[in-house]
Amino acid sequence: MDMGSRADEASFGGDHSREGLNAKQCIRKVADGHFTAAVKVFSSSGVAPLGDATMKALLDKHPILPPPAFPEALLSVAPLVVNVESVLGCIKSFPKGTSCGRDGLRAQHILDAVCGEGSAIAVGLLKVTEVVNLWLGGRCPVDLAEFVASAPLTPLLKPDNGVRPIAVGAIWRRLVSKVVMRSVGKEMAKYLGDFQFGVGIPSGAEAVLHSANRFLNMFHSDGSLAMLTVDFSNAFNLVDRTTLLHEVRVRCPSISLWVNFLYGQPARLYIGNDCIQSTTGVQQVDPLGPLLFALALHPLIHQVRDGCKLLFHAWYLDDGTIIGDAIKVAKALDIIRSKGPSLGLGLNIKKTKVYWPSCNGIKAKVGLFPIGIGRPELGVKLLGGAVSRDAGFISSLASTRASRAVELMRYLTRLRDPRCELLLLRSCMGVAKLLFGLRTCQPMFVKEAVSVFDKGLRAAIEDIVVCGGLFFWDFQWRLASLPIHFGGLGLYSAEDVSTMLS
Repeated sequence: MDMGSRADEASFGGDHSREGLNAKQCIRKVADGHFTAAVKVFSSSGVAPLGDATMKALLDKHPILPPPAFPEALLSVAPLVVNVESVLGCIKSFPKGTSCGRDGLRAQHILDAVCGEGSAIAVGLLKVTEVVNLWLGGRCPVDLAEFVASAPLTPLLKPDNGVRPIAVGAIWRRLVSKVVMRSVGKEMAKYLGDFQFGVGIPSGAEAVLHSANRFLNMFHSDGSLAMLTVDFSNAFNLVDRTTLLHEVRVRCPSISLWVNFLYGQPARLYIGNDCIQSTTGVQQVDPLGPLLFALALHPLIHQVRDGCKLLFHAWYLDDGTIIGDAIKVAKALDIIRSKGPSLGLGLNIKKTKVYWPSCNGIKAKVGLFPIGIGRPELGVKLLGGAVSRDAGFISSLASTRASRAVELMRYLTRLRDPRCELLLLRSCMGVAKLLFGLRTCQPMFVKEAVSVFDKGLRAAIEDIVVCGGLFFWDFQWRLASLPIHFGGLGLYSAEDVSTMLS
């Protein structure tokens, strides 16, 4: 089935607007089976136009700093060595149509070369594995590092017209990092798992959110307590590489030579015909990026743990949640503010918030918390969910999420392809958009959100099935929301899913 054929110039009438281009790219992603990526493209604000303003924004996010200091500790174990099966599994794990680096090489090219008709798969994979082990063993010339670690930089526009830089490195670099994550990821997740839930822990965000609400419900009447939600400025791009390299050498020495190769010297980030140097932070598209960031953050987390006796202390990558006595929480914030900058982690005070539904007066004490910190009265938004005991606050957040999902569904008509529209609705634009909220909110607080969502979903299905005309009544709606094996379209209503989860 060639869904991409619907995205030609004739289909869209030569539409070169942002919406038209997004729709074309969305259909291409659907044809490749990248449904989640298709939705992101569809709702994208587009790419920032190349110019002085965009270049300045990118340079601000990638400041030029001296090279990091390499770890003084000797390598205590031999470098990681991987086998053919691990390499083949990682090559196959790349989704079809995965983006390439500047060299144009894709994972599918490697797979075709070693597994294609007439090829000797054992010999081909053995050679690929030797290349991977060469990098892991630190035997690649350092002069090549700035090119292997280089990446084209795409400045995506944020809804607030800010710039979000996305660097997509060469497929070889991502392959080696994937192999590394597959080999050491579980071990590192156990090490980080006492306080960090963003690496290798399924449903980590839900675990943090449920735990925070549980503490709030248990101790809400204790006016001496406070909850702090921490946010860093441009954390992934600015985290200190000296700390990162040191932590990897100490905690996971078997991959230290590969990480030194990637992050021990500047890399090139290409923007059109220009390039800037990457001397700080980690690349977010790097499969190793989240793990490396978490390792660099861990010393700060331990300083907070050792210096403060807290009820609850959890992190999801750069989002921290701290609950305890208000004075202890303020001390934890002071530690983060004073020690964080040396790790490249500067506090974003405008997005950092302190909250608790009751107060004995301590939290209002002048100087306890910095000026400019957020002080919401009804609750806070944490990792996409609500931490609050206020029904209106929780319901409003759930309704906002549902309204955004409905607005996204309204974009579907721009595709002019019912098959793509149905696939997206069924995979990630339907009730999947509301599942996180349904799992993290009590059913009584999401009734309005469920109603708003189901009305939008019904309208979207009606447009697909009968083009928004007549002959789509309650019976057709009920039939469409049945599972496929019962003769339906598999487009579950939020009301049904909410009932099952409650």
